[in-house]
Amino acid sequence: MIKAQATTMMTAVTAGNGSSVQPLCTAGMGQIRAQFIMDLVALATGVPAAQIRSETRNNARAARARQIAMYLAYVSFQWPLARIGAAFGRGRTTAGYACRLVEDLRDDRGFDSRLDRLETCLKNAPDPFDVKLLGTNLMEMVA
Repeated sequence: MIKAQATTMMTAVTAGNGSSVQPLCTAGMGQIRAQFIMDLVALATGVPAAQIRSETRNNARAARARQIAMYLAYVSFQWPLARIGAAFGRGRTTAGYACRLVEDLRDDRGFDSRLDRLETCLKNAPDPFDVKLLGTNLMEMVA
C-alpha cells in the first residue's frame, strides 16, 4: 500500500502549455493524514490501530475510536464528509453520523478536555511533506 501511495504522490501533470510539471500530493497526503489521525487515536484510546482501520465492525471500542478519528479529521483539517468517508473506508453518511455523535459526547467535560488535547496535537503536527522536517537532524531536536 505504501508503494501505491508513493506512486500517487509522484504522479505529475503538465500545464496546458507544457511548461511546468507539478507533483500531485493531495490524495496521498489525505491518506497519510488519515493514518496519522488513526494512529494518534489508537495511542490515546488504547485501541489497536489495526482495529480502527478495520473494514469490519469488530467491536464497540474500535467503532468509537474510528468515530473520534473521523471527527478529528472534520474539525482539525476541515475535510468534507465525503473525503472523510473515503479516507476511512466508509460513506459520507457514516462520517456525518460519527461527527454528530462525537459532538454530542463533548458535553462530558472529561471527554471534551481529552478531545481538545488531540485536536491541539493534530493542529500543531508538522505537514507530512514538510521539507524542513525532512532536512532536520532529529537527534539535534531532542538534545
